[in-house]
Amino acid sequence: MVDSIRKKTPIAKIYEALSAIADNRITMEKSDALVTSSNYTKRYTIRFSAGLYSSNDNATYWQHYAGYPIVAVLIKQGKIKLPENSRDLLVEFKHINWKKLNLSYKNKYDEAVNDFLNHADHPEEIKQLVQTTFDQLNQLSFTVKGNRAKIIKLSKEDNKQ
Repeated sequence: MVDSIRKKTPIAKIYEALSAIADNRITMEKSDALVTSSNYTKRYTIRFSAGLYSSNDNATYWQHYAGYPIVAVLIKQGKIKLPENSRDLLVEFKHINWKKLNLSYKNKYDEAVNDFLNHADHPEEIKQLVQTTFDQLNQLSFTVKGNRAKIIKLSKEDNKQ
């Protein structure tokens, strides 16, 4: 059952979450996680407890939907299950700088996704994977809110790790 408190996440954010998974940009702890941005300049804090996820990324904080860091954490936790055959497709999500891509399309996320798909080797299979992930997200019941954790800015030295 979908939680009525939560706004629906735009499907374009699933692509960003899958890139975070593909790049292994998530560090899980017991009750929180850190997710590094696609351009490796920021690290977001995601906190979770029974039925509640909070994040300090802009989408979650300002738009009140589960931004890509929360979606990535849900995948990492196994609450959203990727199909067994998705490992090969995840390679296509590696090293995508979504920040740069989104800015080049003036944050028109669907246009950025179309650009990504136009360069992908398996666009139809990718769309199917994203839809499956999106459908699972929309079946989960949890509340989303922003948190005020300080966003960790990363230096060039941090990016080498």
